[in-house]
Amino acid sequence: MKTKRIKYLLILFAGLYLSGCEKYLEQKLYTDLTSENFFSTEADFLTALVALYNDFGPDWGRIYNQDGTNEWSYTMATTDEMRANWSSDTRNFTWGTTYFNGRRPYIPRLPKVALCTDVINNIELSDAEEDVKARYIAEAKVIRAFYMYWLWDFFGPVNPKLDPATLTDTTILPRMSNADYVDAMVQDLNDAISTPGFQDATNDDWSMWGRFSKGVARMLLLRIYMHEKDWANAETAARSIIDMDYYSLEPNYEDVFNIKANKEVIWASHGNEASECWLPQYFFPGGYHHGYAGTTRIERSAGWYGYAMHWEFFDKFQSGDLRLNTIIYEYINTEGDTIRRGDAAWYGAIPLKYTGIQGVGPDYPIDIVVFRYAEVLLSLAEAINMQRGPDEAYEWANMVRARSNVPDYSGMTKEEFHDEILEERGRELYLECTRRADLIRHGKFIQYALDRGVTNAQPHHVLFPIPNSVIIEGGGIIEQNPGY
Repeated sequence: MKTKRIKYLLILFAGLYLSGCEKYLEQKLYTDLTSENFFSTEADFLTALVALYNDFGPDWGRIYNQDGTNEWSYTMATTDEMRANWSSDTRNFTWGTTYFNGRRPYIPRLPKVALCTDVINNIELSDAEEDVKARYIAEAKVIRAFYMYWLWDFFGPVNPKLDPATLTDTTILPRMSNADYVDAMVQDLNDAISTPGFQDATNDDWSMWGRFSKGVARMLLLRIYMHEKDWANAETAARSIIDMDYYSLEPNYEDVFNIKANKEVIWASHGNEASECWLPQYFFPGGYHHGYAGTTRIERSAGWYGYAMHWEFFDKFQSGDLRLNTIIYEYINTEGDTIRRGDAAWYGAIPLKYTGIQGVGPDYPIDIVVFRYAEVLLSLAEAINMQRGPDEAYEWANMVRARSNVPDYSGMTKEEFHDEILEERGRELYLECTRRADLIRHGKFIQYALDRGVTNAQPHHVLFPIPNSVIIEGGGIIEQNPGY
């Protein structure tokens, strides 16, 4: 009976999520789940969190799937890192105000913030033990902040439902100010970090792997402060992760992506047989038979070739950089011909990164790494440099570079190191959803697009447009982003 109840509730939560897509601004939640009839036990809380985590997987329609209409794609396919072979709008910056009508990442994600608010409120109202309630509320707040972060990064501050009293109110709210929006995310994350009993990390507990933790909360704080160029708070957030004395660099770069739940990974989108990852198949060309990532022979069936690493980005790696062992830059096709750079219709290298994949695909039970310790060290180096110059910052960046067999940094000006740390982040963190935000923070997003021939790139493209359908339905309440 309990199993049937949980299945029913999961379907009900899924229905709430899908109904939010029908009316773009209708974030109210008509739910019969209350503290009296559902939110009473730890099992009930966990069932509710399953619905909140739904979008963070690697499967179809989720944030970390590569189908071209998800957050994962937009963070890289709009940059010098990756060419989107299937999407000329993404590649050429020709998206407009109708581009996101009825599609991710705006329409489905905003109602999820309201759903988080509803779950948090109902857990607070329940009669469960206070320490149990606190742990699950902390986890739900990290989930809410993460949804809010994605929306903010792409569209600027939006109009989330954060007050449970407004959940059944059909009044359309205006967009929040940037300061208030940032404060709301930071408050949720600091609340979670200060909650006794909320897990520091989940790497050592396979039953918990893929769920959020204090490490994830601190990592989100770090990304928020880096986004805002709040260097002092970014330094504090980075040092708080280091001071956990839990995470560390893997000695071998490839192992970071081939050994699940290793101590360098702070969080990964968890792939398994029930929610598999399609990432490698998007990079293999149609006639692919085999190639080499370093000395590892990668033999696979023909792929979909939706993406490729720009050759100009590939050229940012120095000869001898061990990170090149995760990239295939020539291959043998099914006819037995060697395909090399410059051959027709091969637009760029294959940034495999996950060299330990097994089977012929097209889907693989692998994790997509999202947050890891190397990013913390590079962010700390950048934050220190922007406050006090590079001398103290070198140490942290060189820890990352030493693993890849490239020379230490030294003898740079503050400006030179600032430029170089951007490129080092690109080499180290490719395929990890950082490049767009990094380029925007460094003021290079539009210039790099122009440099690679994207003549339509304009300053306002650092934000995507609010979907036109939302603007119309809002009746003038919701402002469009400048330039659209």
